[in-house]
Amino acid sequence: METKETNRQKKAPAGPRPSARRAAPRQPASSEERNRQKRASAGARPSSGKTALKQPAASDKGEYEVYIPDTESQQTRHGTPGDGAPAPRRAPARRPSTPQKTGKKRLSSGKETQYRPYHQANQRSKARKRASFRENVSKFFSYQNPLVQKFYKVDPAVFGEEASAARREKRAAEAEKKRKQAERLKTPAVIYTQPTPFNSRRLAIQLTTILAVVLALVLGMSVFFRVETISVVGADIYSEWTVRENSGINVGVNLLTFGRTKACGKIIANLPYVKSARIGIKLPDTVIIEIEEAAVVYSIQDQDGVWWLINSDGKVVEQTNAQTAKGYTQVLGVTLNMPQPGEPGMATEEVTTQTDEAGEPVPALITGAQRLRAALTILQALELNDIVGDAASVDVSQLQDIILWYGSQYQVNLGSISNSKYDIPYKIAYMKNAILQMSDYQTGILDVSFTTWPDQIGYTPFG
Repeated sequence: METKETNRQKKAPAGPRPSARRAAPRQPASSEERNRQKRASAGARPSSGKTALKQPAASDKGEYEVYIPDTESQQTRHGTPGDGAPAPRRAPARRPSTPQKTGKKRLSSGKETQYRPYHQANQRSKARKRASFRENVSKFFSYQNPLVQKFYKVDPAVFGEEASAARREKRAAEAEKKRKQAERLKTPAVIYTQPTPFNSRRLAIQLTTILAVVLALVLGMSVFFRVETISVVGADIYSEWTVRENSGINVGVNLLTFGRTKACGKIIANLPYVKSARIGIKLPDTVIIEIEEAAVVYSIQDQDGVWWLINSDGKVVEQTNAQTAKGYTQVLGVTLNMPQPGEPGMATEEVTTQTDEAGEPVPALITGAQRLRAALTILQALELNDIVGDAASVDVSQLQDIILWYGSQYQVNLGSISNSKYDIPYKIAYMKNAILQMSDYQTGILDVSFTTWPDQIGYTPFG
């Protein structure tokens, strides 16, 4: 059976062990022996806090001295609390009832102190490996990689010392430029000025000056800018005197204050052949009246069978007779209701004569205003294509089948006016091109309705 001493020796760290035999108490030594012991202890070098045995020195009598370790060395080596007393046995630690987390087993204080240099060396080795790995990775992804250097040549203009110096100079120049600009534009956000006191004399002078300028303008307009000359431009049917009289502008009126719009309205209302009027001034005393007369007129009947002349805008010009009306393009299929010269014509609404099965009157599907509007659209298209004088009549009695006579040579079927794809100006232009391509002796019917022959003009000679 092993003793307690044997167990303590097994638990103690390895090292040179002193003799298990306990030395007898020493007798008081003389001064010479004490000096010899001091010299021997001064020459001895203890290792890791442990006191080594003193080598036996040969004395004159051939005997050896035995060195007894001190109390501190004994406690460090054998773990004894006192001088040569055995250490009390520690009670075994109880295991915890709850499961503990797995991990590295923590060493005792003595062993942790013993293995600390190895742990630190391991940490330094790991740090060196991590630094080396980062350096290798950065080198692999940089231009220092041998594979990259093989296919990529460093441009000295970008990576050279001269390029770096040039970039530094450029940045310095830009910084200096920004600094100078900031100093030049460095102004306070708000400029405070000393408020000036109210000066009544200065205010009176300013008001007097403004009043004098206004009076001068009014006096100049009333005295100097007077109408002395009235000129008329574009009058062929009417004389210049007639245009001046109907404008309402008299000599001596103020050139800058008379009503121009009112004068133009009077000219158009009083002179039926005038299609538009415009008035301008020329300093210091001249008024210029520019008019546009309706050179082309058309004949149409009223509800009583009387012929009247109208323009393509529907304005009634004057009354005429049947013989004179034959010299103009006649509008058939619609009549005017009580026309007045200089006023827009109003179509007569015919009384419906049709009845339904119950004998009730049926309202007309197409009104007279619609027929008059269709006729004016055809007249404007004729003016646009410059074939007004050659058109003898336009019949709009049936808006689904409009008929136009080109002189007495061609009967042109224009079809419906409600066709969105082929409008009236489009059909009139095609009619003109077809007539220009035909011979002078040919007569017949031209179908420009684009219903029987899509995208084509049909021609049927008279039998």
